[in-house]
Amino acid sequence: MPSHRFRTLAGAVLATVLATATAAAAEPIKLNLGYGITSDFLPAFVAKDDGFFAAHGLDVNMIVVTSSSLAPPALIGRSLDISQMTPPNLLLAYEGGLDLVSVAGIGRLTAKNPRTSLITRVGVTVTKPEDLRGKTIAVPGINSALDLMLRKWLLDAKVPLDQVTIVETPFQQMGDRLKSGQLDAAFQFEPLLSRILASGTAVKSVDIMSVENPDALGAFWGATRDWAKANKPAVDAFRAALAAAIDFMTQHPGDAHKIEAKYLGYATPTLPDAALKVTPGDFVFWADACREVGLLHRPVDAANLILP
Repeated sequence: MPSHRFRTLAGAVLATVLATATAAAAEPIKLNLGYGITSDFLPAFVAKDDGFFAAHGLDVNMIVVTSSSLAPPALIGRSLDISQMTPPNLLLAYEGGLDLVSVAGIGRLTAKNPRTSLITRVGVTVTKPEDLRGKTIAVPGINSALDLMLRKWLLDAKVPLDQVTIVETPFQQMGDRLKSGQLDAAFQFEPLLSRILASGTAVKSVDIMSVENPDALGAFWGATRDWAKANKPAVDAFRAALAAAIDFMTQHPGDAHKIEAKYLGYATPTLPDAALKVTPGDFVFWADACREVGLLHRPVDAANLILP
């Protein structure tokens, strides 16, 4: 009889343990995700709104990161688990001794589907780097990807950087500052690029990114190496959810544009070139550019910047 009671008790305990384990396994993984306010982040918007994150066991808290330069300290401080970053952000963080890695790509900047352009206020014509001498040009952030490409474009044409004035200006303010004459030119990104051009506030000038690299890694999802290695199941689920969202965008572009308009207030003429793959060569290009403008001095193992 005691043996029977023991087996009954043991069975009850086992059932409780199994039920608890099942519930724990079903509990979604919470993730703080930092995103930017451009159309390149559409896969994340779709994954959130159409349930792809949830379907892969993720409870994602979407947090706006207005400048990619804010991502490294937010990741180090653990206020974000994964965040939008640009290659210069990661390389400069590496230069400063921070250990960050790419966990997935966001989008490509391609000549066939340009997402950026230098634009100028009405009355100012720029067709070559030399035309910017004496001009004031806005970039979304000093040492950002667009700032780096602008400076590289100027230096490649032997235009000294002290002959132009480069100022940091939020994307949302560029149109008004061009209209008021405070700026001569601005390096703008979709979706605001199309909106400003449609308003007649500015005219399209030069697609500098395509000139420098017709297929460049524009942005990626980054994390600290320690967090990414310790939370590999979350990273794998994140990648799978984004892959499903990209497939959805390809099959349902109209629905994707509606989600884009919900998050950004405007749908771009074409969908971004979303791509999850990141290669060492992507970082080699940006590392070379950083060295050219004097921002990077340490040797870089590009493959080590990518989480397998």
